[in-house]
Amino acid sequence: MDEQSPDISSSHSGDERREPAQPGERKPWDDLDDVLDLTGGAGQFSQPFSGSHPARDIEEEEEDEEEERGAWKDSLEPSPVEEEPGSIDSISPVSPHSPAVPSAPMEEPERPPAPCTAPSGSVVVDLIYWRDIKRSGVVFGASLFLLLSLSVFSIVSVLAYIALALLSVTISLRIYKGILQAIQKSEEGHPFRSILESNLAVPEDLVQKYCNVALNHVNCTVKELRHLFLVEDLVDSLKFAVLMWVFTYIGALFNGLTLLIVALISLFSIPVIYERHQTQVDHYLALVNKNLKSTSDLILSKVPGLKRKAE
Repeated sequence: MDEQSPDISSSHSGDERREPAQPGERKPWDDLDDVLDLTGGAGQFSQPFSGSHPARDIEEEEEDEEEERGAWKDSLEPSPVEEEPGSIDSISPVSPHSPAVPSAPMEEPERPPAPCTAPSGSVVVDLIYWRDIKRSGVVFGASLFLLLSLSVFSIVSVLAYIALALLSVTISLRIYKGILQAIQKSEEGHPFRSILESNLAVPEDLVQKYCNVALNHVNCTVKELRHLFLVEDLVDSLKFAVLMWVFTYIGALFNGLTLLIVALISLFSIPVIYERHQTQVDHYLALVNKNLKSTSDLILSKVPGLKRKAE
């Protein structure tokens, strides 16, 4: 150790005694100064380390610019249409992490039976209430004439007479038009060409509509007859028996055609009278209904075993 110390001391003394640099000679630390000048100087290396990193600051600025650009684009796009809560698109998708919940099976609600009454067509209502006087008069007159003819002649004779009357009119018109065209030398053609070329086929939907209405009435009638004849309710069956007993006297006084004539006249007269005097008619009908109900309740209370089950 003692031997090395003089050498070390001599080396330090030799460094301290270095000769000053010559004017044209370049030292190593001169290269370091050039590098620092190119990179911006030694000041940025001499700053203390802080929590913010330059690269991270640049990334954050880029993210802010992207967010602002996206918000600007969203402001230019039209707002989406609000969807109804029951639509399929409005249902939020199920998260893949959420457990699947089994949905309860949907039970179809029981449909109520079809009502026994069907709404009448507007054409029938217009005819009954005489909205169009000419059309209602033609229908009423033709129907009444047909029923009166059937009361005097048989149905075969009535149909034959109607067919002969119609043929006499059409044949006479056809001959008259033919002679007129021959004299005037015109080419008008057949007088009933428009009717012959028109489509007189009955549409299927119309037939199906009225068949469904008729079937509904037939089913309701069969159900009511079963209720009456099988004595499901004793009071209703007794009322039906009294009504049939009254009809025996009516049948002895009038035949079926007379009843149809009376029904036709009533159909074309009673609705119009009721429409014009509805207040007075409702008042008297309420009084009659009240008296009938009180009389019926009195009879049911006196006769044992005739009370309804609901009472």
